[in-house]
Amino acid sequence: MEHLGAAPPGEGGRFIAGGGLGAAGINPGGGLIGLGHPVGATGVRMLRDAARQVSGTAGETQVGGARTALTLNVGGSFTTVVTLVVTA
Repeated sequence: MEHLGAAPPGEGGRFIAGGGLGAAGINPGGGLIGLGHPVGATGVRMLRDAARQVSGTAGETQVGGARTALTLNVGGSFTTVVTLVVTA
């Protein structure tokens, strides 16, 4: 949330705990670290998860009514940043 500008630096946790983003999910599947962090395939995994959310095929991790998903991938010691917006 901090890298996206939704929360000030160091305040991402408070932003989420305080209801930031409303009913929107953040890493409903546990995020990449929770899934083994596939180095080199991180962006592909993020895109797959986003596509499953907006197509309603995310199973147990489905966020109800998800029609848009956003990914933010920062790598290479912050020298590479890719953001994708996926819609149904």
